[in-house]
Amino acid sequence: MKNAIIASSLFLAIPFFGCNTNNNTVPNPQKPSEGYTISGEIGGLTEGIAKLTRRNDDDRSVKTIDSAAFKNGMFHLKGKLDYPQVLRLSIEPGNWSFEVFVENSDIKIKGDTTGSEYYDYTKYEGSKGAIIKNIKVSGSKSQDDWMAFKTDTSIAKFDPLFAELNKAYDIEKDETRQNKIRDRMDSLRDRWNANQLAWISHFVGTHPGSVSGAYIFSNFYLYNQHMRLDTMEFIVKTFSSPASTSDYYTYLSKELAKRKALTPGNLAPDFTLLKRDSTSFTLSSTRGRYVMLDFWASWCVPCREAIPHWKSVYAKYHSQGFDIISITDDDKWKNWIKAMDQEKMPWLQIADEFPYKNRPAKVGELYMTTFIPFYVLLDKDGKILSYTGSEKEIDTQLEKLFNKSTLN
Repeated sequence: MKNAIIASSLFLAIPFFGCNTNNNTVPNPQKPSEGYTISGEIGGLTEGIAKLTRRNDDDRSVKTIDSAAFKNGMFHLKGKLDYPQVLRLSIEPGNWSFEVFVENSDIKIKGDTTGSEYYDYTKYEGSKGAIIKNIKVSGSKSQDDWMAFKTDTSIAKFDPLFAELNKAYDIEKDETRQNKIRDRMDSLRDRWNANQLAWISHFVGTHPGSVSGAYIFSNFYLYNQHMRLDTMEFIVKTFSSPASTSDYYTYLSKELAKRKALTPGNLAPDFTLLKRDSTSFTLSSTRGRYVMLDFWASWCVPCREAIPHWKSVYAKYHSQGFDIISITDDDKWKNWIKAMDQEKMPWLQIADEFPYKNRPAKVGELYMTTFIPFYVLLDKDGKILSYTGSEKEIDTQLEKLFNKSTLN
């Protein structure tokens, strides 16, 4: 049974705020230790405003930390950072942008709009613009590290292979052959990820204080959140200052702590959500019974395909002290209610909350459910027995629990 991926990583442009305007167009020389200077030239554009922005991934807000006039295709920015950071540099009007690893040094940027990648997210309440691809950056050691990772032959060699398979998949109309192509892509992705992780492990081991290493690993982890916990912990513990003082390290440390808290044997994180009648339900109120948390949604086909199986499991074990609590990822209650009325599930149903627009749901994020359906089985004390996307694993655990209970 294939899992439904929760699409939460779509980039949506958000209005800028807190702009510190710098209208100097003539470079102001400074010692690198005093801060950064960025002198840039972008061909294909003439007049406007150059902005340097930082994105907060917690609430997806974007803050402008520096800006300057963009004249005759050139701009100059200056400021100071606490540590090297990947920031977005954009040119308005037109929302032309690219990312650059800024550190307190004298940085030169040269590029043009040839081959830019256009996007339009207006139907998602976002904006439209273009990503500038033809860019050369000098003067930033962190940028050099980042590019060394992206262009390493053991990693870059996969780019044309993915492109070829993507093209074949788009052309293919037969579903069976499409699935075979998808399987090849999954296998290729596993090899690609293994090579990326090998590069990161070596780099962090030889450069434990590098902020670029912390960024590269945090970005890798973002798309591989179910990597081996012991591997993640080993790499995170390798970092030293200044890497360990960066927000990238803070993010990794928090994610590591959350993952460790979700390992079997630990008390499941408590939460309170609303039921269909808008009354509150708190997880800790279920002490004394075995409970399976079922993360699902009305739009998730494999989730709904699994419901008949869980009805059978519920009927078999409920009288022996087993409950199911389904937590929907629906952001619209009308869709959730319609699905409940259709499926007629006899166990408790509650709705997750979405504190931030275009961000994962509160409890889903707390339990790190990057895909659904997902299941967390708890014992009578509220401790985690299984944390898995596998029906079979839950079935095996329940069989052991209640067979043992019967024997006793």
